Amino acid sequence: MRPVKKRFSHMTHEEQEQAIRENPAYGEIVCRCETVTRAEILEAIHNPLGVHTVTGVKNRTRATMGRCQGGYCETRITQMLEEELGLAPEEVRYSRGDSYMFTGKVREIL
Repeated sequence: MRPVKKRFSHMTHEEQEQAIRENPAYGEIVCRCETVTRAEILEAIHNPLGVHTVTGVKNRTRATMGRCQGGYCETRITQMLEEELGLAPEEVRYSRGDSYMFTGKVREIL
């Protein structure tokens, strides 16, 4: 059985400080409602069974499950998926199949 990593939100204040010292990405909260850090999302994406969708990140980290239902963090998560997986915005999916988050630009930048 693989060891389960403790969620940042369940750590004591001292454990949180130690985690931030070891990995500064723990200091950036991406999901305010569920207190999910950038480091936790990156770990989910780069896990050997890594996630490639917004709901994959949601299921692994609880991001987007808070009172705002992703209103605050969903755009940050999609941006992280784009950057980490080298995806174009039109390739980011919400879930399985053809559930793409974006279909194109709303307006052209002049």
